[in-house]
Amino acid sequence: MISSLVLQLGAFTVFFAICTYVCIVADPDESPAARFFVGTIPSLIYSGVEHLFGKRIISKIEKFLDRSLQIAYLIVVLGSWSIVFAYGYPAIKKSRYISTNHQYAGYIVFIMCMSSWHYACQKSPGHITNRTLPLFDHYQYDNLLYTNRLCPTTKIRKLARSKYDRFSKKHVPRFDHFCGWLNQAIGEQNYRWFLLFLMVHVFMCFYGSWALGRVLYGEVLEKNLLNATFFNAVTGAEVKADYFIIFHYLFMKYFQICGVFILMSVMSVVLGVFLMFHLYITSRNMTTNEFFKWQSFRRLHRKEKYKFEKAQAEGKISSDNGIGSKVESVSKQLSDVDIGCTGPMVAGPVQEGIQEYETIDPGLLPGNIYDNGIILNFYEIIFPLSYRGEAIERFNLSLNGGYGESNDEQNDHVHDHRPKPKSI
Repeated sequence: MISSLVLQLGAFTVFFAICTYVCIVADPDESPAARFFVGTIPSLIYSGVEHLFGKRIISKIEKFLDRSLQIAYLIVVLGSWSIVFAYGYPAIKKSRYISTNHQYAGYIVFIMCMSSWHYACQKSPGHITNRTLPLFDHYQYDNLLYTNRLCPTTKIRKLARSKYDRFSKKHVPRFDHFCGWLNQAIGEQNYRWFLLFLMVHVFMCFYGSWALGRVLYGEVLEKNLLNATFFNAVTGAEVKADYFIIFHYLFMKYFQICGVFILMSVMSVVLGVFLMFHLYITSRNMTTNEFFKWQSFRRLHRKEKYKFEKAQAEGKISSDNGIGSKVESVSKQLSDVDIGCTGPMVAGPVQEGIQEYETIDPGLLPGNIYDNGIILNFYEIIFPLSYRGEAIERFNLSLNGGYGESNDEQNDHVHDHRPKPKSI
């Protein structure tokens, strides 16, 4: 029985690790397995279902699926809290190893959890239109990830760091990603609420894991299970207690509590890592969209640098052959794609339409011009630029006809009023 349990846990761990690597960690550009599972399979399924049911049915399914992760969130979170209230609270009352005050703390955490989720779902990221364009026109073009051009979808000037989101069908300023759990694009005006939502849920999972862990640990101490003798239900033989047997005993006796404890423990790690990632990119004044673009740009830059050095070593080119002139051509190989919580949502996310150029030294890798230091970077998230006096004054001026540009001028004109971010 013990060996069977160990085998099941081992198989689950291996399966979970493989799925995590293939679907989240691995780069679809470089991993055939990741490209197959996150790109090829979803495309084949979508094409097959569309062919079988038609576009009208697919449209209705897509509308339902738009909120499917929100529904899944409510089922998992409300289901887990129902188990905590129904089974965890009575166990806390009986336990001598955790204070009953944690019952009241649990209600506060529950309210914080649901409030942060609801608030993050409702808050808009900000939407760029011809009318609101002056409100969000803060950032310089770096002529690397962002260039001064028209948005092909909305036909208005594509502001630096903005992106058209096909899920919300809005042009979002300082676009980060689309979060299915919130059914909301994350951008300039709601990224702080997304971070708050994430922090609250990380705290909830760690706190819940600790509280339920204390209840289970109290059961072990109360009944002295570490020194207990168990009987094999099949053979009737006596078995000395060990950690696996005790875990099996607790799991069978407190199935609901153990289930929520395992879920919260796993999600503590997953959400904790996810939160650390977002705190890291915030400290560098990057978005999720930009983080993955920079990854791809560095990869392309290394590739072009290697090609140049190899050609130089073979004597095919001279050492002063157009140094630094190729950075722009490398950046042109980056493309806009849908960005979800874990990164690009299609295989080959940022390398489309790659062209062949003559071998030229791409020069030094450029820095992120939007990075103004950790303090100012976090300040920019907590107090978005579009809520500050300069942006509001610019917007009010545009309403009075003192600011604005026609569609013909948008592709040529870059305003000089934007603050100049510090280069690295």
